[in-house]
Amino acid sequence: MPQSLIQRTVNTFIKGLITEASELTFPENASVDELNCALERDGTRRRRKALTLEENYVLSDVTVPQGALVNTLDWYNVAGQPNLEFLVVQVNNILYFYEKSADPLSANKYADTVNLNSHSASNNLSPSDERIQVTSLNGALIVASPAINTFFVEFDTVAQTFSETTIAFKERDFEWQGSDVEVTSEYFENDSSPSSERTYDAKNVGWGQGGGPSIFTLPLTHAWYAGKDANGAFNQTDWNEIYSGSSLAANGHFVVDVFNKVRSGLTTEVETARFRTVAAYAGRVFYAGIDSAKNGGKVYFSRLTERLADVGNCFQVYDPTSEIISDLLDTDGGVVSIPDAHNIRKLHVIGASLLVFAENGVWAVAGVDNVFRATEYAITRISDTGLTNENSFVVADGLPVWWSKTGIYAIQQGESLNVPTAQNLSLSTIQTFWNSIPNEKKAQIHVEYDKVNQRVLWFYPDADETIEYKYNNILVMDLALQAFYPWKIADQETDTSYVIGTSYYAGLGSTSTETQVVNGADTIVNGADNVIATLYRDYLQGDSEIKVLVRDGATGKMTFATFRGDSYLDWGDADYQSFAEAGYDFMGDMTTFKTAPYITTYMRVTEDGYTVSGAGYEFINPSSCLMSVSWNLSKANSTPREIYKLKDVPVVDPDDLGSFNYPTDTIVTKSKVRGRGRSMKLRFESATGKDFHLVGYEVLGGKNNTY
Repeated sequence: MPQSLIQRTVNTFIKGLITEASELTFPENASVDELNCALERDGTRRRRKALTLEENYVLSDVTVPQGALVNTLDWYNVAGQPNLEFLVVQVNNILYFYEKSADPLSANKYADTVNLNSHSASNNLSPSDERIQVTSLNGALIVASPAINTFFVEFDTVAQTFSETTIAFKERDFEWQGSDVEVTSEYFENDSSPSSERTYDAKNVGWGQGGGPSIFTLPLTHAWYAGKDANGAFNQTDWNEIYSGSSLAANGHFVVDVFNKVRSGLTTEVETARFRTVAAYAGRVFYAGIDSAKNGGKVYFSRLTERLADVGNCFQVYDPTSEIISDLLDTDGGVVSIPDAHNIRKLHVIGASLLVFAENGVWAVAGVDNVFRATEYAITRISDTGLTNENSFVVADGLPVWWSKTGIYAIQQGESLNVPTAQNLSLSTIQTFWNSIPNEKKAQIHVEYDKVNQRVLWFYPDADETIEYKYNNILVMDLALQAFYPWKIADQETDTSYVIGTSYYAGLGSTSTETQVVNGADTIVNGADNVIATLYRDYLQGDSEIKVLVRDGATGKMTFATFRGDSYLDWGDADYQSFAEAGYDFMGDMTTFKTAPYITTYMRVTEDGYTVSGAGYEFINPSSCLMSVSWNLSKANSTPREIYKLKDVPVVDPDDLGSFNYPTDTIVTKSKVRGRGRSMKLRFESATGKDFHLVGYEVLGGKNNTY
């Protein structure tokens, strides 16, 4: 009985890796398994380039111990210069600074450093074991972690040095110390010896302050000046005639230290925990993440910051107990209380809102008209899914993405009432893959966002890796395609280098020089006034890309590397495998047996010239791709065969080795395939040291007309 022919074309690979589908429900344009490939926007699939050290790289003078905690962050608008950006590298307790202005980045490290031990909070945490979080404001860098007293760093552009200032956090004391009975009961009218708590409360309401009465035995239901007579003196009879019920008078006369509340006559209240996270928002600085039962749900905010001295002033300027001006101002500092937020991990600004990420959910803090004021703001819970590791959090083109306890989540605009909601991105795509990553390795994760290519890259160690913070695995999410795919960095045979951090490198920075300018000229005219102008020189000397911070295997020193290597050998000598397995193809039904006499593949030409090799020539950036097939849902594949076959190779022009004048841009290969079965699955894989760029393929299948 003759077969009926089936023709099927696959020309896009836009869905990436899918682990959440069975053989019978597997979607088109996705891969069953893959490694070290990249999805291109045109629907093609290409082998990733090798990880290689920067051109003209420099080894730093810093030796990084194996397994050291390394953290990389960005400092924007350094010293008020709009295009001056620093990479901040935390190695245990020391901060190092690189200027991101020119290639190679590894050559731009400043000699001056910051020692976190100088700011130790003297609690049970070590600055070497806690990652810092930072924000930029008015040219300074504000630094926080649970192990340190929050401080800010300033950069001296002339001396090329860094200075540090510890922030003193102040708030008004709105906490009543006495019991409800002590505060409100008229019993105290005849009590000649009130408790220390009751006495403090009276003073904090304004009694005995600024010329007021020194009577601390009256109930604190209204202000003392409510009983002033015509002469301005306190009259208890007049005061008693004012009915206030059980409401309390305004308190908060005293301004106290957030972490060391000294109250006259009472035991000092000490908070040993410190802020974990910090963010600049609405012209202020917000702080949160105190890991304590009492203060864990509080978000402190400074007053509207006009000078750096204000960044710790989290209180109302006017005394709320004042007889004259007690108003809360729009520009004041204060505290946002979110009592149901547990273990706040991250603050981040999105549009007109400040997002508060805790382990048990996400909240948005915003002004009621999108302008935050101390006098009016709204708190909205937008997700019950929280953030377990702040180092997995990234904002990709305005989309907050993070790892929770149950998967990879993103905040997306809701369908009703424009309320944002958290969506699980991994649940229908790579949940099984994500679940296979051990929790202890997820805890060491680091994330970077490639703004140009719109790709999120999560770096994490192997499941069996013994060295902490050795990032040899990368999970990539293409934001535009909404697709995931994994990479794995190969180790060298001995003393391997490895990734310890990352940085998005825009290739743009600035430096400044001072020059004397007179009438637009750079010369000084005798007798003329000299005008000093600061000139900013823009740099555009490096392509936008992700640069990775590397611990050199031979020396332990820091340097940088990129995914640019055309040798397709990580570190120049470590082979890595690239492959992609297409989905299960039943060619129309799941019952009949099929064959695929011919498969036509389309590969992009990658060669772009020649190099001299002995008496002959070799291709620059050669390609190779091996294809194999498995039938009937079998895990066994056929013998791989080469599908990248150059034809009509042009004659080498010794005077123009930089050109490869191939007659077409695409290599078309028609391959015979043996075997038969109800389903077919194709595998495409790399050859050592060579590229491949798969455009698509076409299957000419044959189907039996009987079962």
